[in-house]
Amino acid sequence: MFNRNIITNLQNWAENPNRKPLILRGARQVGKTTSVDFFAKNFDQYISLMLENIEDRNIFDPEKTFDDILAAIYFHKNIARDPNKKTLIFIDEIQNSKTAIAMMRYFYEKTSELFVIAAGSLLETLIEKEVSFPVGRVEYMFMHPLTFSEFLGAMNEHEALNILETIPIPQFAHEKLLKLFHQYTLLGGMPEIIKNYAKNKDITTLNPIYQNLMLAYTDDVEKYTKSGHVRDYIRHVIMQAPFEAGKRIKFHGFGASNYGSREMGEALRTLEK
Repeated sequence: MFNRNIITNLQNWAENPNRKPLILRGARQVGKTTSVDFFAKNFDQYISLMLENIEDRNIFDPEKTFDDILAAIYFHKNIARDPNKKTLIFIDEIQNSKTAIAMMRYFYEKTSELFVIAAGSLLETLIEKEVSFPVGRVEYMFMHPLTFSEFLGAMNEHEALNILETIPIPQFAHEKLLKLFHQYTLLGGMPEIIKNYAKNKDITTLNPIYQNLMLAYTDDVEKYTKSGHVRDYIRHVIMQAPFEAGKRIKFHGFGASNYGSREMGEALRTLEK
């Protein structure tokens, strides 16, 4: 685990006496779960629920009261509830349970002593259509791939990181910083890629990781839409967008296709989310 700026943001949230349950938003594989697991070291008790797991999802029974669900969370995770212990509850892939989403308001209203974080990889595409969090009862935080400064930290380029924060940057540092920036723009900011490259310094070993990430995103298309045609549009955009980078594009015929501007516009906007 290398340092991520989100950890500082999570610490600031936890220290706020008026905090609300937190919804951590961001794309797949940017490090949301890993960062929360790392942040959990600051707590006496840590309860992690993965709602892609049917056993964890079934805890949120719509026929049960909030108090019963909370008791079931502690029971199933074999943890004794202790008001004197600082406790973090993390609900991952929360979009899989409408009951869990509805319960977020009660974490705010009835158990303000608990620290509650929820996350979901598909929230950006679902939040306007199918997911509705209790208004005024939750707050949001966004997580992105690694920034350039996070990349420098992961590469143990601590002097370069210190110089980067100096204004103006000394002339002697420009060449090395530019070389590192070119590495960063070539590799991208996905944590698994940077972790592997920082360890091996061998770009030729990264192709299988890139392929797996691409396949994971392509497979996820099924979850973005219920329409078979729209799935085809999104898959086309995923495969063709890298070849259009840096160009002036038109929606109509995007990626040498026969698709119209409406279809391509919808697909691109979905992937942007």
